[in-house]
Amino acid sequence: MTPKSKQLVVALMGLPGAGKSTVARHLASELPLHGVDRDAIRAAMFPRCDFTPEEKAAANAAVLAAVDANCRLGRASLVDGMTFARANELEALRSRVVSAGYRLLPLCIDCPVALAQTRIAAQARAERHLASDRTASLIAEIAARFDAPPPDAVRIRGDQPEEEMCRDALAAVRAALGSEQGQSRL
Repeated sequence: MTPKSKQLVVALMGLPGAGKSTVARHLASELPLHGVDRDAIRAAMFPRCDFTPEEKAAANAAVLAAVDANCRLGRASLVDGMTFARANELEALRSRVVSAGYRLLPLCIDCPVALAQTRIAAQARAERHLASDRTASLIAEIAARFDAPPPDAVRIRGDQPEEEMCRDALAAVRAALGSEQGQSRL
């Protein structure tokens, strides 16, 4: 087990359709990260979800509780299913993570709005995503209010092929862990 000071919580940031879940699946397959997916949590909590602010707040609170539990158990977390469009959402996570003695690595999947809209349209046709409220207009609204990522965020180009996006994200996490820990256990 690595010391807690070397533990990491990875937060995937970006528009719906940017590729966060694709990156999350790749990172989880390569590293022993414990996934915390707000979309899955919300679907479990609200099987007939109306995507109300109250449901979102409850799912966000559950994400924070899951990350807290992982930290207490000595587990690294990978947070997916949240845009972190508002700086205060990421800062709420950062506060929890730091108070547990962990470090936060925000990975910002930087994707053009039009590409994110194209991706979510394709996913909707294939019924491949838990968050069924994702529309082109929702993405435009989120993009319009997206706060600038924090200075410590690592930007990953979301307009490159999936393999390259995943490779860049894995390299960023390994770099944050240090080469020795990134190659072995978290």
